[in-house]
Amino acid sequence: MNLLQYKRKGTKVLAAASLLLAMYGLNGCKKLIEIDPPVATVPTEEAFASNSLASGALAGLYSQLMSNSGSSYFSNGSTSIYAGLSADELQSFSGNSIPQEYQFYSNTLLRDNAFTQGIFWDPAYKIIYTANGIIEGVAHSTSVFLDDSTRALCTGESKFVRALCYFYLTNMFGDVPMPLTTDFRQTTTLHRSPQADVYKQMVQDLQDATKLLRPDYSSAGSNERVRVNKYGAAALLARVYLYQQDWKNAEIQADSVINSGLYSLAADLNNVFLKNGQEAIFQLKQNPLASQQGVITEAKSFVPTVRLSQFPPADQATFLDSATFSQFVSLFIPPYYLTPQLANAFEPGDKRRTTWIDSVPTPATEPYHSIFYYYSAKYPDQLGSTNTEPNRYYMVLRLAEQYLIRAEARAQQNNTGGAAADLDMVRNRAGLPNTTAGTKDALLAAVAHERQTELFTEWGHRWLDLKRTGKANQVLGAIPNKQPWKPYQLVYPIPVLEIQNDPNLSQNPEY
Repeated sequence: MNLLQYKRKGTKVLAAASLLLAMYGLNGCKKLIEIDPPVATVPTEEAFASNSLASGALAGLYSQLMSNSGSSYFSNGSTSIYAGLSADELQSFSGNSIPQEYQFYSNTLLRDNAFTQGIFWDPAYKIIYTANGIIEGVAHSTSVFLDDSTRALCTGESKFVRALCYFYLTNMFGDVPMPLTTDFRQTTTLHRSPQADVYKQMVQDLQDATKLLRPDYSSAGSNERVRVNKYGAAALLARVYLYQQDWKNAEIQADSVINSGLYSLAADLNNVFLKNGQEAIFQLKQNPLASQQGVITEAKSFVPTVRLSQFPPADQATFLDSATFSQFVSLFIPPYYLTPQLANAFEPGDKRRTTWIDSVPTPATEPYHSIFYYYSAKYPDQLGSTNTEPNRYYMVLRLAEQYLIRAEARAQQNNTGGAAADLDMVRNRAGLPNTTAGTKDALLAAVAHERQTELFTEWGHRWLDLKRTGKANQVLGAIPNKQPWKPYQLVYPIPVLEIQNDPNLSQNPEY
């Protein structure tokens, strides 16, 4: 669904009803009740006439985020891939054979690049449309069978999801249209809202969510961490404040998450990304039947089908015969592997380097020349598992980021001792000694480095960090494959189709 389709959906009453009915057909969203096919007009009161109906709409919203239909979305792993290519994290095994993908890696995006629309723009606005419909539908429902608790959860969780979508839209495209309703009369010819206004809306949505949502995970029924709670909203709000350089409020929100008593850093790095792990603040649950036995997109993209490191040395030597290796190279090397810049960024003794990164040796002969390919193994699950219930869910928010947010916010406020203490929490878990940074500038540099080595290949953190801290031109401008460096590529082009359909939309400069 593109933004034009969003605008033409119709009135609020019809939109809210239609989205609810449509959601029950989404893969991965368990049918909670039997309903009739959509009809021309259904009052909002009927569409949100009970707790089960409203909860079903909310389940559909989460299903859209995880894209259980199998499509590649910004919210199910594609941000990690394409922002990682745009930054200095990832390379593609396909090289330049897929031009639209290679444009991200070389930072030569063209304005007609279909990936920017199909992976980022369309899915985000489709999800925003659903969130807006739920917010409106709940607000307009007068049913006595829709209780206040369900109203609060539906509204709070939808506002969180809307803020999450706008966060990635504005960080990828800059100023973006900001529909807050399903009413086509208000959204038909939207202008781009200034990024500052988009951030302001995110803050409002997340502040509302922290007030409406529960502090625990009881809303998920099984207490799984797959529905956002009060602290998930606070965690995203902390990030939003950080990006706005509102250091005080970033610290306050991160502090509320850290001191909630619900989370702790996993001592074993192998356990960080497990489902419902102690470090998880919010995760998305994939549908095993719709996603190849529950394998997460990042596992399929970053981990090879066959990990040579898991074979005995004698078998590895057999596979490293040049002729044999050439036959199975696509199984040994993942679709996306790490750049030398990232692989070499880790300090000696960093357990993240040995636990979250694996490598593939290659034959000494041409064209391999004994080059090692390094890849992210944060999600080591791969195809072929007979286990239909995944042991990992897709991590959206986790505690380590909150420590790094608070460390940066404290350093910016000259609380060097507090910043160092937070930084050391993450470093010590990785097997590293306390930081030696003692000044504000040194601590900020240390936090930036720690974010690079802790959050690599997760949700495009590196790409966004380089941009928000003003380091992108310096870092990316020195990488050979990105020459000649073009600073305007730090935002993606507005999809051409959107500009053609909306006379009020303008293109980003130089595209």
